[in-house]
Amino acid sequence: MNSVSSHILYDSLKRIKIEGDFNGSIITKCNDAPNSIIFSDNMKISYSEGIFISKGLKVGFETSYKKKSAFCKVLDFHWNENLSRIEYSVLVPDDIMQLYSEGQFSDAFPFTLNLLHTAGLFLDDYELGINHLEFFKGEILKNPISLIMNGVLVADRVVINHRGDPVFYDCLIIGRDKNDDLNISYEPLTNVDDKVVKYIIILGIEELKV
Repeated sequence: MNSVSSHILYDSLKRIKIEGDFNGSIITKCNDAPNSIIFSDNMKISYSEGIFISKGLKVGFETSYKKKSAFCKVLDFHWNENLSRIEYSVLVPDDIMQLYSEGQFSDAFPFTLNLLHTAGLFLDDYELGINHLEFFKGEILKNPISLIMNGVLVADRVVINHRGDPVFYDCLIIGRDKNDDLNISYEPLTNVDDKVVKYIIILGIEELKV
């Protein structure tokens, strides 16, 4: 992956915090228990007032009645003394976003499944795990978001291959290298062993209209 340190807005591990108002494609990985991810087009970072996001799309898992389920919520965020709840925030470079946009399938592609509501496809959890990979084997699912070992993967679509492993198409990948530096890259196709997948969430089209 290509190093793009100038696009790292905040990194708790490397003690990076860039003050300013930022606009564009921003991805924030949280340090909360569900390892949730926030997608936003804005972020304000102030040394004195903290970090602000307006109308960010937060995705993750929540527990209710001893059952895990995926959620997708549009919320406003403010972190000040609780910055430990954020692992990092990155501004995806325009050239990488252009590659991602150009690679996306049309919503009218006849063999793609668009779920109405956000759903958990896979969750690696000893007690309340979710695994629908076998059920969707060979199908094309639209709008997957995956937390993988040391990284976040956002793709246009995912297919479960004959071995039961997810294959992501048209991917943005944010992750750490062996030096724990953050990197952002675009990959047209990524094969992922299900053993390194923490979760896969499929965004529903109703939530995407918000």
